[in-house]
Amino acid sequence: MPDSFDYQDILKYISLPNILDNLDVGVNINDAEGRFLFVNMVTVNWRNIPRKEFLKMNVHDFSPTMDSCVFDLACQEKRRVSRLQYYRNSQQVDGTPRMRITTATPILDDSGNVQYVLTMLQDISDFEETYHRLLADHKILDRYSMNPHTDVVESVGPGIVGQSAEFRQMLSIADQIAPLDSTVLLYGESGSGKEVVAHYIHNHSDRKDQPFITVNCAAFPENLIESELFGYERGSFTGANREGKAGLVESANGGTLFLDEINSLPLSVQGKVLRTIEDKSIQRVGSTHYKKVNFRLIAATNRSLEAMVRGGSFREDLYYRINVIPLTIPPIRNRKEDIVPLCLHYLHYFCQKYNLQKSFSDQVLEDLNQYEWPGNVREIRNFVERIVVMTPSSVREIKHIPMGMLTSEEAERPQREGTLHGSLLADTNPRGYRSEELTRERVTAALSSCGGRRKDAARLLGISLRTLQYKIREYHLSSRCRYED
Repeated sequence: MPDSFDYQDILKYISLPNILDNLDVGVNINDAEGRFLFVNMVTVNWRNIPRKEFLKMNVHDFSPTMDSCVFDLACQEKRRVSRLQYYRNSQQVDGTPRMRITTATPILDDSGNVQYVLTMLQDISDFEETYHRLLADHKILDRYSMNPHTDVVESVGPGIVGQSAEFRQMLSIADQIAPLDSTVLLYGESGSGKEVVAHYIHNHSDRKDQPFITVNCAAFPENLIESELFGYERGSFTGANREGKAGLVESANGGTLFLDEINSLPLSVQGKVLRTIEDKSIQRVGSTHYKKVNFRLIAATNRSLEAMVRGGSFREDLYYRINVIPLTIPPIRNRKEDIVPLCLHYLHYFCQKYNLQKSFSDQVLEDLNQYEWPGNVREIRNFVERIVVMTPSSVREIKHIPMGMLTSEEAERPQREGTLHGSLLADTNPRGYRSEELTRERVTAALSSCGGRRKDAARLLGISLRTLQYKIREYHLSSRCRYED
């Protein structure tokens, strides 16, 4: 064989049938009547039929062994068709039918009639662990009355997921106002997803193909925010760009301007923002000219602007100008039904991102559902990423939440209430034990000191009763407990 050759040279040494025989998927070629013209060795081995015999057969000879005929669908619809099929005459070790993804692609002649059908079959039965984990996740979703195919609402990346009545009502209003150009004022606690909802409104508007410019009003010092918002002319101040600079409002021309945390806007700038909203024009710092801009305004606040108006820290005229369509995003504690879907959503997202395989046990999901999540959706996202990354890669199912991973009043209680044995979260290790051995010794001693009463032992250790119950199960200490508490 020569040292180098072109495409035609390759065909001299490697035939197409040889290439197809070395694939790890089944490949069949049939004519329009279903007669086999070619099968590769994967198909031969699956069916245990010699290739010569195969070429005497028709695809419909195998119809009784399949739950649908993808060949017929492809011929009828004259397009590529894919189906998950169960093969009843080909079973796995546990007796269940093997599963294959079958894709049939019709090849048409010049008149648009089906001439051949190329079929590829991928066996997925060996992905048992993934398959059963997906089934388990579906059972969990069912427990929370959530249809995994239709009840999850997703939009701009991970985050906008929910099925609660409060969430759906809010999203319904967003859908209603999205096509309009009215100014929207989003109310919501920190981390509740105001920017995600703003993105959702933009992406469902006529401006979706134009810029979406986010301005976090709390991120700029007071002496810089005006030039960042409205831009500046060259030489307008020391350190200015020699050519001048367009501002963020000007960058939103044609699209949507999102003023996040507008409650942090300095009073000295609020008047100029009001004029820009009313006139849809901007004046760069150092310029005497106004320039027209066309944008749709969405503002967001995590504080009561009415209270700020009464306190004199927010202009009343600006408040009434932006409060055209108020939309409140409910905190996650008011839509408990969305906690588990969000946790599973982010679990899937971060497992894909970091190429990991993790699942949450029912107990973990119950605990996550009981937590108040003061940081709202942002806290859920950060927590799920943290637990996925910090759990050893060898662990597939996360069975309980490691102590101290959730920050809450309950997690802070050990420092306030721990007495005799100190907090179970304490880092002190006077005997040089491994932390697991030390924790077991502390739990055992606390149960003995309290006569097996779990509530008293939890209080003594400075941990929650739920955390103590985890440890009792983990260390098989139930025989040391009394159950009347």
